[in-house]
Amino acid sequence: TASTTVAAMSDSTDLTTLSIKELKELIRSSGLSFEDCIDKADLRSRAAEAQERLEASAPKGGGGGGGGGGGAGLGAGDLAALGGFGDGDDVRAPMAQFSDTLVGVDPAARPAHRRPPPQSAANHPLEAFRDFRTEGSPSGGDDDDTAAGGGGDGAIFGLPKRAKNLSEIYRPPTEICFVGSFEELRLTGRQQSRWLLVNIQSPTEFASQQLNADTWTDEGLRAVLGSSFLLWQRYFDSEEGATYCRHYLREDATFPHIGLLDPVTGQLVKSWHGFTAAERLMDKLMDYADRPPKDISWDEPMVH
Repeated sequence: TASTTVAAMSDSTDLTTLSIKELKELIRSSGLSFEDCIDKADLRSRAAEAQERLEASAPKGGGGGGGGGGGAGLGAGDLAALGGFGDGDDVRAPMAQFSDTLVGVDPAARPAHRRPPPQSAANHPLEAFRDFRTEGSPSGGDDDDTAAGGGGDGAIFGLPKRAKNLSEIYRPPTEICFVGSFEELRLTGRQQSRWLLVNIQSPTEFASQQLNADTWTDEGLRAVLGSSFLLWQRYFDSEEGATYCRHYLREDATFPHIGLLDPVTGQLVKSWHGFTAAERLMDKLMDYADRPPKDISWDEPMVH
């Protein structure tokens, strides 16, 4: 039996005659571990400790049962049949270091995830929190003060002195943005003789957030915009933003983009790329504020 075999091995003083399998059995029976043994010499050294431990724990005067136990051990043929090691020194080489995931997740249990279309405004992670059709006042951009950034009460003029969180610091200037499509923007610009100031942003460019936090919040710039300009802001990958980019920008355009357009001809008169400080932008816009665009045919009746 296995216990007889272990008892016989514990009484043996010559561990060189034991196979690797037998050495492991002897070590295991003593309560020791052989996981850190690399070769057969380490196993024999650990087996010697196991022998001493077994002999110390064996009852005194109770021997006699171990005779002939050596014949009950597993032979090389039996070990081969069991898939174990033979009597040779064919100890496996140490395992190479590797990295792996301790706790894996079954792919079948994961929720389905699809990458949003690159040109889909509805699936944009940031634009999902904005609705350009309803931003601003309920008038939808028809009121002059609302569309141009004016306002009856001081609550919508500028940001609070102390912002409560990042979303408030970098929030879009919806209260001074024109609400409506690009065609409606041009029509309103012609009616009111105001230049069109288009801001195309990228949600992945921090300069776009800087414009919201630093440039569009400047009270001096807002006063200039409210008198002679209509501000229209879109993301470059929204439907209307992509249409604007195809008509006015190159494929390698840099965002954010600020474009000054003539509402009558639709011509891009001047443009800025990247972050533009309020002082620099206001200095350039003042040149156009004094000479608003004129549509000589606007007084003619329109055919609807």
